[in-house]
Amino acid sequence: MAGTGIVLYHGIDSGAELSGYARIAEDAGFDSLWVTERYFHEETFSMLGFLAARTERIRLGVGVVNPYTRNPALLGMGAATLDRLSGGRMMLGLGRSDADVIAGRMGMEYHAPLSRLRGTVGALRRMWNGERVSDEFAGVSLTNVGLAIHTVQDPLPIYLAAIGPRALRLAGEVADGVLLNAYAPVEYIRWAVSQVRNAASNAGRDPSSIDITCMLIVRLTDDPDAMLPSLRERVARLVAEPFTGEVLLGQGGFDTSILAPVRELVAAGDESGAARYVSDELAEACYLLGDAARCHERIREYTDAGVDTPLLLPRLEAFRQTVESLSPV
Repeated sequence: MAGTGIVLYHGIDSGAELSGYARIAEDAGFDSLWVTERYFHEETFSMLGFLAARTERIRLGVGVVNPYTRNPALLGMGAATLDRLSGGRMMLGLGRSDADVIAGRMGMEYHAPLSRLRGTVGALRRMWNGERVSDEFAGVSLTNVGLAIHTVQDPLPIYLAAIGPRALRLAGEVADGVLLNAYAPVEYIRWAVSQVRNAASNAGRDPSSIDITCMLIVRLTDDPDAMLPSLRERVARLVAEPFTGEVLLGQGGFDTSILAPVRELVAAGDESGAARYVSDELAEACYLLGDAARCHERIREYTDAGVDTPLLLPRLEAFRQTVESLSPV
């Protein structure tokens, strides 16, 4: 895809508000506008249908939905419908979600997430090609599923969210693009891009055809030092997550020995104590932090590391300021 995208954060209260954000982004020349699905906030396909009707040029993406809460047949229907409503501007982002949410809070069976993603991508491709799909994979059973509608795009692009090596390789093997983890340091990005590109090459694909995207958390400010304490707490919560901390710190060039004390303190509810183990350098590596010039510099660091399409993610209250300060045109 290439270009620059912008992402809508949660907390939109009305259609008028959503329409306003879309108009601001499209008028400023952003190439894509993304929504994210976080349980239990706004439902993303509803938002995308609204955005399809209120925009004309900007591409529309979801980053990401999963193949558990939506059966692959429903994903195929929804994405194809949105592609038609938008005149061929839809991008479907898929991810594995989380067992605590899918099984623990919603009572759905959750297992073999990468197999489920691989099977879903294949089933969607076949549905959108006009085939009738009968298949079984990773807890999914499809029998004679054929769509009565067709996509505008051929193919409708599928992006996979990925953080670890297996998911990154899967994206390189089967997807049109990859959504790299937010809060990722630049050194991690270099490693992740190599994983995706090498996997694409090994699968007989053109590595350059995979669109590398990454959501970049924006904190525009003339006083970054004042923001750092809260940012260190957020990074402490992030790296306390199992596996995520090891990958982001280990491949990002930071000390993984902080993980044990950080996790112990976060589990005990002492986030400020955990934040003491997060250096300013680490916190700054996870954000676009500073004035517009500094944020532009940081964006270039990510594109130099291999990101094709940076996706800027500001808070809603800073959306207009971010668009005006970091517009691609």
